[in-house]
Amino acid sequence: MKVVDIKNVLVIGAGTMGEGIVQNFAQSGLMVQVAARHQETLDKCLKQVEYNLNQFKEFKLLKEEPSVIKSRIKSIVASNLTTALKECDYVVETVPEVLQTKKELLSQIDSLRQDIVIASNTGSFTITDLAEGLKNPGRVVGLHYFNPAHIIPAVEIHRGQNTSDEVVEFTRALMVKSGKKPVLVRKVLPGFVVNRITGAMEREIDFLLDNGVITPEELDVALKGSFGFRLACMGPMEAEDMIGLDTAMRVGERIFKVLSNATEPSPDLVAKVKKGELGIKSGKGWYDYTGKSKTDVLEGINRRLLRQLALFNSTEK
Repeated sequence: MKVVDIKNVLVIGAGTMGEGIVQNFAQSGLMVQVAARHQETLDKCLKQVEYNLNQFKEFKLLKEEPSVIKSRIKSIVASNLTTALKECDYVVETVPEVLQTKKELLSQIDSLRQDIVIASNTGSFTITDLAEGLKNPGRVVGLHYFNPAHIIPAVEIHRGQNTSDEVVEFTRALMVKSGKKPVLVRKVLPGFVVNRITGAMEREIDFLLDNGVITPEELDVALKGSFGFRLACMGPMEAEDMIGLDTAMRVGERIFKVLSNATEPSPDLVAKVKKGELGIKSGKGWYDYTGKSKTDVLEGINRRLLRQLALFNSTEK
């Protein structure tokens, strides 16, 4: 099968990531089935997709009316997965990041369909681990979307030891068709590319906060107003070329030696988690969201990101 023949995608999992992936495929003209264990979860997903589509329309990021795009989405309770698999051409799973849960789902799909690509939206597991024991591990590939999945353009495509080149290329072409910017991860390693880079940043951020070098609020201003300001339209390698590789080399020689080499999360971060201060979803994290609903806070963030998406799209043309 060629990508042009893909008509119907099945997304298993209707949570935060699932709803964004569903929207992305539907916006690109594909029919989408979204499966979850409970109808309540599916109803919430479809309601959020409708809201998100209206936001996209507001920012002039849609080629069709939201109602037309939403009409291509069909919800299905996971107990009917056999029927859903018969009708689809490609599967994306985005169930919770629990190894056994994902492996059981992949095994179920593997037993029901032998002729379909299975993509896992995992952010931490290697495809080698997830596909272990399957009849045909060569058709399993990693698709790492970034939250919010309906806005962030990049998607990492990563493979397992047995994933075929044809499956990787097929998936890359599908991501291009759906309007994403696919990035190929060319080696099997935990964390892929982006999570490894952000993990290194988080380790140094923890060090700076733990040692009282800067406050969380000031740190956000520092990063948003410096290299973060460039990132939407200039990648770090482009920036390094602009700065000068000789300068970058000399800075690295001095700075790398004094960077944090911690192997555990920040004690302050661990303490916050133990207190239930988990961020927006709990009403308090590094910032205090008391009196603000999760929906309102996320809407504000999405509006900022949508403005950035419009800028990104204009610079990529």
